[in-house]
Order: sequence, then C-alpha cells, then structure tokens
Amino acid sequence: MQRILDQDEVARLLSWEELLLAMEKALQEFSTGRVVQPVRTLLSLNGAGWFGVMPCAYREAIGAKLVTVFPENAGRDVPTHQAVILLFSPDTGEPLCVMDGALITARRTAAVSALATRELSRPDSEVLAILGSGVQARTHFHALGMVRKFKEVRVWSRTAANAERFAAEIRARVMPIEKA
Repeated sequence: MQRILDQDEVARLLSWEELLLAMEKALQEFSTGRVVQPVRTLLSLNGAGWFGVMPCAYREAIGAKLVTVFPENAGRDVPTHQAVILLFSPDTGEPLCVMDGALITARRTAAVSALATRELSRPDSEVLAILGSGVQARTHFHALGMVRKFKEVRVWSRTAANAERFAAEIRARVMPIEKA
C-alpha cells in the first residue's frame, strides 16, 4: 500500500540521531559502489527556474527526488525550493511512498555537513560560524550541534535584520555586516 507523508509527518518521523546514522551508512555504501546514483538531470525552465530529477537505487530501495527551484518565489511568500521524494520496492517496483522532500533535503544536507565536521574538525572546536540565515542555516545549526558542543555561534547574513532574527531564534552572536 502506498503511503503519503506530508512535511509534518516527515518531521515527526525523521529524528536527527537516526538521520545521522542513516547518512553515515549511505555515504559508506555510496563510496563502495553499492549505491547506484547517476548525476542528476536538470531542466532549465526558460529562466524562471529549474526542474531536477535525482534517481538512486540500492538493495533496500529505489527512489527519486523531484525538485523545482524558482528563485522569484522569494518575493511571493512561496518556498524557492520544492520537492517530493518517491520510494519504490526494489523487488517489485511498486510505489511505496510519496514524501514531501523539502524538510528531508534540508536535513540531509545538514546531516552530511555534520558528519564531515565530525571527521574533519578539531574535537575541541568551540566556535561555529554560520553564513546565511535561512533554511540551511537553521538545519545546519541543529545538525552541527549533534557532533560538536559550541560555546559561541556567529551569524552572518546579507541583511542585518535577517541575521538578527536568526540570532534571536538561536540566541547567537551576530557578526557585523560588511559591505562587499
């Protein structure tokens, strides 16, 4: 039976702890060639945005992420990135699940960064610098906090208002904004 998971259901089911373990395994399996993941296919949509297809196959599942990016949505109060993830049975090809992909994408990206941070940074690192104040900043703040205990978080964003809002949300110190 096909299951549909909206963003709220994904958030309820996708814990950071389980995600970090799953991504660690996925990266290991990909590195050994046991995961088939071709380069994503991107279609430009006449300058308005793009549509991407990202398939993947593994002994436990077949899946694909379908994603759109429409930068102009930022001014429309509509997310710029939208996605769904489709999951199929590797034995029969039957569709198993359709999932909202926005939260999965944001958390997966941050989880991979956290694993890299765990392996590549000094264990006694105490200061985290976050560039940006959007979705990826929020998920990275949470994921990186799973692998390091920071005493200070510094935030930079393109606008002081966004940096202040994000810093207030996470109670971090905002770095001065410098003009480029």
